[in-house]
Amino acid sequence: MKRLAIPLLLVVACTPRQVYVVPAERLAAVAARIGQVGEGDALVVAAGDIADCGEQFEAAHSTAALVRLFPSATVIAAGDIAYPDGAQEDFERCYDPTWGVFKSRTRPAPGNHEYHTPGAAPYFEHFGVPPFYSFDLGAWHVVSLDSMRDMSEQSEQVVWLRRDLESSGRPCVLAFWHHPRFSSGRHGRQRDDRGRQTDVLWRVLAEHHAALVVNGHDHHYERFARIDGIREIVAGTGGAKLRPVLPRLRSEASDARHYGVLVLTLHPASYEWHFLGIDGAVHDASSAPVPCR
Repeated sequence: MKRLAIPLLLVVACTPRQVYVVPAERLAAVAARIGQVGEGDALVVAAGDIADCGEQFEAAHSTAALVRLFPSATVIAAGDIAYPDGAQEDFERCYDPTWGVFKSRTRPAPGNHEYHTPGAAPYFEHFGVPPFYSFDLGAWHVVSLDSMRDMSEQSEQVVWLRRDLESSGRPCVLAFWHHPRFSSGRHGRQRDDRGRQTDVLWRVLAEHHAALVVNGHDHHYERFARIDGIREIVAGTGGAKLRPVLPRLRSEASDARHYGVLVLTLHPASYEWHFLGIDGAVHDASSAPVPCR
């Protein structure tokens, strides 16, 4: 029998392009292993910094090929979804042919590139979502926030977040937005980056025993140790050009060489994670389920 192969492109920062030809059966086997769910479980596939029609376009197609391996998963798009400006043309030309295939099961958050177009109007029109919203996945309550909007103590967003968490009734909480509070990437070292303004969001989530925060913005993968009970994972690996990192305190794992997606298995009282690269390898994974509280 002739072996089928799926070509997946990896563009490594500061190095020539590399093309991985990964046998379809190998990808399917990896996806089947890490995508196993039991009763009451939910599956999430996440990344930010996704669709750029320039020289990175093939990378977005390659990460989309990974998402396709998990047809039952909820897809989280953690901002900077359509480069360069989040314009209607950017969504039509760049996002729709790649991750747009999964739009019906995608839950987005906007990034700074969406706001290059006034008010991020095409983003809101394309997805039909409000700036911040929530939904339930099994035993988990999931919150999407807008880190380009006011995040101060008395802001509309923070007041809404408090009320939403107080009324959720779910034991486990996952939140996602674009700008990470902590990052070993370029933006993590910038004092004026909006990630430095997310402390109120973080504090409110910690008060309500949130377990996970997923972000993009910096173009690499990174997992932090739990801080105030919350584990932050940066997954800016959806297709935009990767950038180097200088690991900082509390960073437990980082990868600036591989495009890929974060796969989260949300159990009723715990979670697991896998970072699946477009080369078909798992580059970071939990060793056992981690309690969500």
